[in-house]
Amino acid sequence: MHGDSPIEPEGFDELEQRKRRARAQAKADRAGITVDHVQYCHTLARFLEANVDLNRWIVVYLAMGDEVDLGPLVSAHPEPERRYATTRTPDEGLVLTVHPWGEPEEQHGYGYRQPRAGSRQVADGDIGAVLVPGLAFDRAGRRLGRGKGYYDRFLARLDPDCLRIGITGNYIPSEVPVGPHDMSMTHLAYSDQVVPADADTHGVW
Repeated sequence: MHGDSPIEPEGFDELEQRKRRARAQAKADRAGITVDHVQYCHTLARFLEANVDLNRWIVVYLAMGDEVDLGPLVSAHPEPERRYATTRTPDEGLVLTVHPWGEPEEQHGYGYRQPRAGSRQVADGDIGAVLVPGLAFDRAGRRLGRGKGYYDRFLARLDPDCLRIGITGNYIPSEVPVGPHDMSMTHLAYSDQVVPADADTHGVW
């Protein structure tokens, strides 16, 4: 990083320590939870069909090993390239871009697949819902990510009516530590239902 580091608010180090402990606990707890990915995707499909305009995109992710696989959700759609989109992590910087499903892929250094640079893009204003991965989501919709802040910046760009759906993997801790920039979810997805989160706080970048 070039130049001086930004001045962090008082208590930043303490928050980061709490998040690190919460991430370690979430990884340990999630290892003992078995998820039926097909059933999970059936539940998501019913909710999305009823709640997201057919003319707006649904952003999914290409799962890493410990995440819910959304492949059954996408493959069940007759034209996934017109309904679903995925994010791309840049080689530099923290700004995610969004691309239609089925664009040519590449392997990212973090180990997941993603659209190649130069792929067709989806405009932020055309997105109706984002299925958000995370290590943990509490019942208030607060999210514990992996620490880079990509998704928080991305979600803050979107229209207020865009649904932010936490893909919980059926793991719900009592509370997730968050800071002022962390975006909360509008909904939480379980294997058998998608429910509104208890809070609708928004981070700001």
